[in-house]
Amino acid sequence: MRFLCVAVVLAITGPAMAAPADHEGWISHPAAAAMTQPVVLHLRREIRLDQRPASLPVTVTADNRFILFVNGKRVASGPSAGTLARWRTRAIDLAPHLQRGPNVVAAVVWDFVRKPPEVAAGRPLPAASALPPQVAPIAQQSAGLGFRLLGGALSTTEPGWRVKIDAGHSATNGRAQVPKRRYYVASAPEVIDAAKADWDWAGTTESGGWEDAVPAPPSGTRHLIADPLPQQRYSLVASGTVVRSDLAGADAFPQRAVIVPANTRAKILLRRDAMISAYPELDVSGGNGATIKLTYTEALYDAEGMRGDRDLVGGRQALGIFDTFIADGSVRTFAPLWWRTWRYAELDIQTGAAPLTLEGMRVYETGYPFQKIARFNSSDPRLNRIWDVGWRTAEVDAHETYMDSSYWEQLQYQGDTRLQMLISYAVAGDPRLAQQAIESFAESDVHGGLQQGAYPSRSDNVIATFALAWVGMLNDWAMEQPDKTVIVRNLPRMRKVLDWFEPTRRPNGLLGTNPHWNFIDWVRSKNDREFFPSFGKDGGSCLMTALWLGALRQGAVLEAAHGDKHLAARDTARADAARDAIRRLCWNQERGLFADNADFTLYSQHMNALAVLYDVATPREAPAILDRITLPGKGIDAPEGMFTTTYYFAWYLIRAFEHAGMADSYLALMQTWRDLLDIHYTTWPESRGDTRSDTHAWSAHPTADLLGVVAGIRPAAPGYARLRVAPVLGSLTTLDATAATPKGAVSVSYKVSGGSLTAEIDRPASLTGEFVWKGKSYPLTEVHSRFVLN
Repeated sequence: MRFLCVAVVLAITGPAMAAPADHEGWISHPAAAAMTQPVVLHLRREIRLDQRPASLPVTVTADNRFILFVNGKRVASGPSAGTLARWRTRAIDLAPHLQRGPNVVAAVVWDFVRKPPEVAAGRPLPAASALPPQVAPIAQQSAGLGFRLLGGALSTTEPGWRVKIDAGHSATNGRAQVPKRRYYVASAPEVIDAAKADWDWAGTTESGGWEDAVPAPPSGTRHLIADPLPQQRYSLVASGTVVRSDLAGADAFPQRAVIVPANTRAKILLRRDAMISAYPELDVSGGNGATIKLTYTEALYDAEGMRGDRDLVGGRQALGIFDTFIADGSVRTFAPLWWRTWRYAELDIQTGAAPLTLEGMRVYETGYPFQKIARFNSSDPRLNRIWDVGWRTAEVDAHETYMDSSYWEQLQYQGDTRLQMLISYAVAGDPRLAQQAIESFAESDVHGGLQQGAYPSRSDNVIATFALAWVGMLNDWAMEQPDKTVIVRNLPRMRKVLDWFEPTRRPNGLLGTNPHWNFIDWVRSKNDREFFPSFGKDGGSCLMTALWLGALRQGAVLEAAHGDKHLAARDTARADAARDAIRRLCWNQERGLFADNADFTLYSQHMNALAVLYDVATPREAPAILDRITLPGKGIDAPEGMFTTTYYFAWYLIRAFEHAGMADSYLALMQTWRDLLDIHYTTWPESRGDTRSDTHAWSAHPTADLLGVVAGIRPAAPGYARLRVAPVLGSLTTLDATAATPKGAVSVSYKVSGGSLTAEIDRPASLTGEFVWKGKSYPLTEVHSRFVLN
C-alpha cells in the first residue's frame, strides 16, 4: 500500500505560502491529452492519520466534472456549471469523513467535451467528419481534462496522487436516441461495461493499471472563483412502481429482487407519481454478458409518436435517452455519473447463458436545494394542484443554473429564467440562483453588446429579444431584492443591450430587421413556421418595437434610482418616441387592435398585451383590447385569425390584465392550466399540442402569480421595502397562503361568507405595508392584523 503518513493534521506548516495561480495544480492522466473520445478518470490519494483532525478544509474543482469520495463515501460533486471566465471551486471540510489510520481520498473525473490533440498542439484540425463527437451537455464549457484539489499535504501540487483511466465507462450521443430526432443537447447517455471497469478504485488498495498523476496540459483560460451556490440536493426517494412487465414476479421490483432467466428478453416499466431529476442506481448480480438498457422518458408514446394522457400505459412505448449496462457475473451497482429526468423508466434486459438477478434500484433526487417557505391552499382543489405542479416544475428545472428543460436541453435562457426567478423569490426567498443568472448573462457579450440567448453554453445562440428579457430581470430584482449592488454593477451592461437596438430603428420610428433570432413565442403560422416578429413591407416591426419600448422604460427606472439621471431621461425619450411610432403606424382604429406590422396583415395577443402593458394603449382603450384578444371560458386562447400566446408568453398577457385594472380576470385565464390537469401532467409542458418537453419551467409562472395576484402578496416599494396585500379571490371562499420575502414570510388567511371577508395577515415586524380590498386601503399597523369587511 502507498499510504502517506501524516501526524495529527494535514497542513503545510511554516510561513504562509502563496496560493497557486489559477492554471497551476491541475493534474491528469499521462495519456489523456491524446484521447479524442469521452474519458472517465479515477484519481486517488492514500493517507494515514495518527488521529482524525478537527478540520481539514480543501478546495476542489475539475474539468469537466468531479465526484469526490472519502473512504468510499460520496462527499461532494461539482464544479457548479460556470464559464471559463468564472470557473467554480468547491470548499469542503474533509475532517468529518476521515478516520484514524488509513484513509483514501478519491475522485472520479470525466471529460465528455473531447478535443482533438491537434488543438492543444496548435496543428491544423482534421476534416470535420473525423472530429470526435462532443457529447457533453452543450451548457458544459471546457479547457481540457483536469483535476485540482488544494488542502495542505493533500494538494494536487504535491506528489502522491495516482490516476487510472476507467476503460469500462464511456458516453454516447443522446440526440441519436430521442424520438423524432428532436433537439436534444442535454446530458450524455452513458455505457458501463462491468468486465472492463475498476470497481474498487476508491477502496483501500490499488488494482493494476494505476500511474502517478501528471500535470495537466497548460491552460491559462480558466479564472477560478469560489462557488457562491450550495451543494445540490442528493436525497434518497422512492424509485416508483412497476406498471407493466412481461417478466413473472416483476411487480415486486424494486422492493424485492427479480430474476431474469437465461437467454431471455424482458422489460420492466416503472412509473413515479411525479417527474423527477435524479441519480438512478441499479443493483444486479450474475448474468455474465447480460445487457441492460435503462430508458428515461417524460411520458409514453403511442404508435403515431404522440403522448396524450400522461398516465396512459397500455400500447405505448418508452422512448428517450438510455444508459447501457453490461453485467460481468458479479454483484455490481450500475450508476451513471450525471442525473436524469424522467417520470417513466424502463429496464430492457437481454440475458445470455446465465440468469441475471435485479437486486434493487435506488433513486437520489437532485436539484438546487430550495427550502420551500410558501404554501397555497384554497377552496378550489384544482387551483391548489396548479400551484403544486408549478412548484414541482420549478424544482425539476433548477440545478446549478436555471434550466429551460432538464430533460432536453439543460440550458439557462433569459426568457425562461426571468419567470423562474420570480417563482424562486416568492416560494423559497432564495436569490442566489437568480443572482448567478444575472451575472452569467452579463458576462456573455457578443455582436457588439447582445448576449447569448442561453448561457453558459459552448454554442453560439444569440436571441436578440431575450437580451431585453435580461433587462426585465434587473427590473424584477430591483423590486424584489434589497441588494442594490447587483443593479449598480450591471447598469453598464444594461446600457449596451438597450443601445444595441438603436441602429436598427428606421426613420419612421419602428425597429427594423436585425441578423439574429428574434424569438417571441412557440407559435406556428399556417405554413408551420415559427412565429417571429412580423416585419412589414417597410422593414419595420411593431412587435419588436414594443419589446424594446418596455425594456427602455425599465432601464429608465433603474437609471433614475441607481445610475445616471441623464441616461434615464434619454431612455424615457426613446421609449416615448417608440410609443408614438407604434400608435401612429400600428393602431387599427376600425378593429380596435394594434397590428404586428404597419401593413396591418398580422395580429397577435403578444402585440396587444405589450401595447397595454407598456402604455401604448390608453387606459380607456386597454380593457376593450384585452376583451377582444381573449375568449370567455377559453383561458388564454385568442379569437380566430389572431396568434395566441403559449403558456410562456401568457405571463405578459397576465401582466397586461393587471396593468389595466382587470386582475379579477386572472382565475378565468387559469382555465388553460386546468385543462392540462385533465391529461395528468405532473410538470408543465413547453408548448401547446404535440409538445417536445413535458418539463418546462417557463410555463410554471402561475405558482408565483397565485401568491402575488390571488393571495395578493407583493412588494409595494423597490427592494421589498414595503408590503402590499391586495387579494383577488373571485369565487374562492377560503384561501390560506404564505409567500417568502427578503424580510421573512408573509402569511394570509381569507374567508368569504355572506358577502363579508374576514382577512388575517401576519408579516415580519420590519416589513410595513397596507391591505387593499375593493379599492380601499387599510394600514398593517401590527405584525398580526385582522379585518372583517363587507
